[in-house]
Amino acid sequence: MKWIFTLAISLILGLNVCIVQADALHLSENHPEPIGYSLSQYVEKDRLNASQAFELLKKGKFSPVNQSISNYGINAKPVWLHLTINNDASEPLNRVLHIDNYWLDEVSAFWFDNDTIVHFEHQGDLSLYYQQSAMQPSFNFNYSYPIGKTDVLIRVQTPDPMAIPVYLFNQKEMLQKSAFNNYSYGFLYGAITALLIYNFILFIGLRLKSYLFYSLYLGNFLMLHFAYSGHGSLWLWPNSPLWQQWSIPLLMVTFCTSGILFACHFLRLKFQLPTLNRILKSLCIIFPVLMLMAVMLQDRVLGLIFAFDLMLLFSGLMIVLGVLSLNFGNISARFFLIASISSMLGIAVTCLAVWNYIPFNHFTYRAAEVGFFIDVLLLALALTERFRRVENEKTIAEKMANMDPLTRLNNRRAFYQLVEPMFAEEKIQKSASILMIDIDLFKGINDTYGHNFGDAVLVKVATLIRDTLRKDDVLARWGGEEFIIFLPHTQEQEANTLAARLCENIAKLPFTQSQRKINVTASIGIVTSCSAINQLPMLIEVADKHLYQAKRSGRNQICGGLSPDVNRAVS
Repeated sequence: MKWIFTLAISLILGLNVCIVQADALHLSENHPEPIGYSLSQYVEKDRLNASQAFELLKKGKFSPVNQSISNYGINAKPVWLHLTINNDASEPLNRVLHIDNYWLDEVSAFWFDNDTIVHFEHQGDLSLYYQQSAMQPSFNFNYSYPIGKTDVLIRVQTPDPMAIPVYLFNQKEMLQKSAFNNYSYGFLYGAITALLIYNFILFIGLRLKSYLFYSLYLGNFLMLHFAYSGHGSLWLWPNSPLWQQWSIPLLMVTFCTSGILFACHFLRLKFQLPTLNRILKSLCIIFPVLMLMAVMLQDRVLGLIFAFDLMLLFSGLMIVLGVLSLNFGNISARFFLIASISSMLGIAVTCLAVWNYIPFNHFTYRAAEVGFFIDVLLLALALTERFRRVENEKTIAEKMANMDPLTRLNNRRAFYQLVEPMFAEEKIQKSASILMIDIDLFKGINDTYGHNFGDAVLVKVATLIRDTLRKDDVLARWGGEEFIIFLPHTQEQEANTLAARLCENIAKLPFTQSQRKINVTASIGIVTSCSAINQLPMLIEVADKHLYQAKRSGRNQICGGLSPDVNRAVS
């Protein structure tokens, strides 16, 4: 943003005063850069009219600006700028005096022929700027300069930061600058609006406050940019010059407040830095109250001081919060920190360009906007990354909730979640089998060799069963030393074959303890769906009965077919 920096800089740098008049500008030459070095200045002590200011000019009271862009800070006194324009062509030439700063309250321009005012114009909030036919978010004074020299006086008045970038353009240069501004602002507003709508929709769908506060942050950024760029007066409040005068400090406060609230929720400061979180949320109350007080007192200077104090605090605070959260292990703080640094770098580049430490052009002058745009893009990426990480953690948590931690098999809950939808299909109901597997004498294994050895037996048996099954089969640890297998599209003969192979392979598993070979066997109960057994709970119950029948019959064997109760029910 173009002018956040003027307060700090203008307090540090003074104005160089010199009695030498600036050189005249020749219309035969192009002037694509600000023409501050061709201007002279006089800071008004008492209210002057144009004729009085011109008399002071002739008496040598004006001093050269000595900067490409003159800057006077907040609540500066009105200033008069003088420019001599020399039309060395053979005919009058039309040129545009362009002041690329919208937040100035009043800009008045006077053209002199010798000592006589031949033309004047007033623009700005106090001069009903919105009536300007050019409809450009800047101050533009068109004038046809006669052959020879013309003196121009410009009076600027505002309590806002008085930075005055003055250009002298021909019509082609003015159109080029307007086209660049239109395309760049269109891209900026379009991208920010798209991000705002997208994240607000995410908030509605997900009900996550971080998305709400990010949407508010984007919305306040747009409104603040509309205010200081002049597009607000063109599009949103064309008949409200009073609101335009107050909109910038008020929107600066709401912008910073929404940014602080977003940072608190996104970085989860409530849990990591609770004391700091309370302090920051207190700031979100204190500064709006201070601004309300300034509005009630109708003291714009006081309001601007409050707004700039908060803006400067906010810019540095975001970097500090990013560093602190990163030290606490908050992965999302990486993007937040980079985003905050990018906005500060953008501000620094614009500041250096305004004060001629680096070349001044469209890109360096608007680097702050680029920095803020990168800022919001990185914050959007940070939100997306955190949402993806949270969803992954939820997926892992859900998976762990459905998994037996020892064998890494499905647990009973997961078995039902997987099998019930499958068994609802009529084709599977007619041809599905269930195997219930129980490790024989497992309590004796635990009591004799210890629970660690018993756990190793469970893991090895679970691995063997899992490696034996097909992809669509569902295996789960049913509880203790019991396992259950659901076999879709499997008739009784196929289930018996699988059960026999499992019994045989489990018995062959090599187990040793203290150089002693230990044999482990399993008993299996089998059931296959039929017209009499066509419900999943019934299949599990019958398989369980067959399992206990196999254990009572001597273990290390399989038992299947219809149970006696079912036989009787069928007959």
